[in-house]
Amino acid sequence: MDIKLDQIRGIGPNTLRILRNHHIWSTYDLVLNYPRAYESFSITTLDKAKDKETLTVQAVVLTEPQMFRYSKGERITFKAQVFEHKIDVVVFGRGYLLKQLKVKDDIVMKGVYHLYKKQMVAASITSLDKTQPIKPVYHIEGIHDRNLSSIIHSVFHERKVSIYETIPEQYLEKYHLLSREKALYYLHFPRTMEDIKTAERRFKYEEAFQLHLKLNAKQIGKQERPPKGYDLDKVKTLISELPYELTKDQKGAVNDIFRDFKKSYASYRLIQGDVGSGKTVVVLLAIYAAITAGEQVAFMAPTELLANQHYQYFTTMLKSLKIALLSGKTKGKDQMKEMIQNHYFDLIIGTHALIENDVNFANLGLVIIDEQHKFGVNTREELMNKAHAKDVIYLTATPIPRTLAMLAFGDAHVTFIKEKPQDRLPVESQYITKEKINELYQSIATAIQRKEHIFLVVPAIDSKKVSDNIDTVYEEISKEFNCPIFVLHGRLPNDEKERMMENFIYTPGSILLATTMIEVGIDIPTATLIGIYSAEHFGLSQLHQLRGRVGRGTLKSTCYLISEKSDVERLETLSKTNDGFVLSEYDLQARGPGDFLGTEQSGFFKFDFLDLNHDQVILKEAEHNVLELLEQPDFKTNPKYKYLYKTITDLNKI
Repeated sequence: MDIKLDQIRGIGPNTLRILRNHHIWSTYDLVLNYPRAYESFSITTLDKAKDKETLTVQAVVLTEPQMFRYSKGERITFKAQVFEHKIDVVVFGRGYLLKQLKVKDDIVMKGVYHLYKKQMVAASITSLDKTQPIKPVYHIEGIHDRNLSSIIHSVFHERKVSIYETIPEQYLEKYHLLSREKALYYLHFPRTMEDIKTAERRFKYEEAFQLHLKLNAKQIGKQERPPKGYDLDKVKTLISELPYELTKDQKGAVNDIFRDFKKSYASYRLIQGDVGSGKTVVVLLAIYAAITAGEQVAFMAPTELLANQHYQYFTTMLKSLKIALLSGKTKGKDQMKEMIQNHYFDLIIGTHALIENDVNFANLGLVIIDEQHKFGVNTREELMNKAHAKDVIYLTATPIPRTLAMLAFGDAHVTFIKEKPQDRLPVESQYITKEKINELYQSIATAIQRKEHIFLVVPAIDSKKVSDNIDTVYEEISKEFNCPIFVLHGRLPNDEKERMMENFIYTPGSILLATTMIEVGIDIPTATLIGIYSAEHFGLSQLHQLRGRVGRGTLKSTCYLISEKSDVERLETLSKTNDGFVLSEYDLQARGPGDFLGTEQSGFFKFDFLDLNHDQVILKEAEHNVLELLEQPDFKTNPKYKYLYKTITDLNKI
């Protein structure tokens, strides 16, 4: 029973117009418009807090306050609990708090939250008045919160809205969750803090449950095929001939792939390996195994340069196999395509050229897609559809946070390679401000003398907002250094980009000045120095990716991060760790999922209550429950699952 708003007492023409402008058309829309905050004290958690955001939070004092005196005054420090987060609190010039604050006190703090330090610099601290009423704040300009609250109250009490349950009863009982109607009522009219927390817990589970319904609706269906009959002895011989021993993580990844091969249905797997972790050798063994089983393998790379790099590697490592390189520059394409179709080639490495209509395979059994997020969904699927059974391995050096990766691909289909080969030295990272640019210049001069390669990266070609763009930095460095300087940016034609990159690679003692185009895959063992200008404009994961362009060989390498002093905490976090997965978790909190998945999927992971970083237990429970439901024989026919089944069928139509 959805009732239109013009039939509700208290909603006049002006209020109706404002609500419609906020996409609120019915009483159901109205009750789903949750309060954004609560007056008197804040229920803000730190789950989605941004770095240096000013917040008001409710907290509990955990440790006795300590006073520190210094030349300009005094500061009080103590630890506090804000929901599930323990943080350090610093207060300047409030000496009286030393006697006033006690362990276990409930307080309200307002101040600046420093995400990377897990610290709040509090401007004010007051005792929490638990007797004060909790007033919802809706942030709808033109309608007073009190009036809106009164309208919503009458909608509930006069039964002018129908609220349907979206979670099966057995899970409401199992986890002691509120009904949907009661949870919504508690959000609008909480009596206590506990009411809000209980309602939020219900909606966190609901969002997790809905997410896993979506994911399972979109999962690749199991396509039956016989287990791959690869020659294990030949694979073991290849492993013994490798010039180094596989790391523990590489062995684990190889085992994951070979377990997939033994299944009686086609598999897909995401292999996430941090920069320099050795994903390619893992794929080498997978490719060889599939070929010993009589299958062809297609390897798709996002650029011609990367495709060529892979071609050089695989022809060196797999000398007995017939390997083709198919790209826009390939000569004699028609003949090569005919040879591919006749199974003359075992491994076909290429770019988008692999998906052309007249590229047909004789027995394509394995598809490998490098940096899969660089390709659109349709491009990936067009290549997979050419395989007789869609065994697919996705590779990425972009550290997608563990939670997102497992959600997007399913827990059983994600392999992480974190350990790095021992011959790789960690890249030293240094944070400098523009005033200290001479430190970078001195290092560049030394690297040029040694005939090493230098990357300099800027965030934009000619952005008016960024002082460090291609033109200004080129002007500066061309005055400083008498060496070849190559410039690479998105406006160059593709042929020119490839030529510029090749010229740089084959010119020792040169500089490549570029935008972020160089962040993936370019492997130059003599690249030892990278300077990243205006580093405040990049996410930590992207900075880590750029840093990975150096340190690819055995030479000592350095990354200079040039930024403003206000960005020091964030960039010091980068300089303290070489673990891209740790940095990606910071980015997930600070920048959101769109940073990793692109705009296409960022809305897929947009929630009002659920937090991907901190609600792992709820996510796992919901995943288990959804899979349990889908396996029930009567799921499609049982009336009590009608709503859920409709959700899945609707998603499959999209």
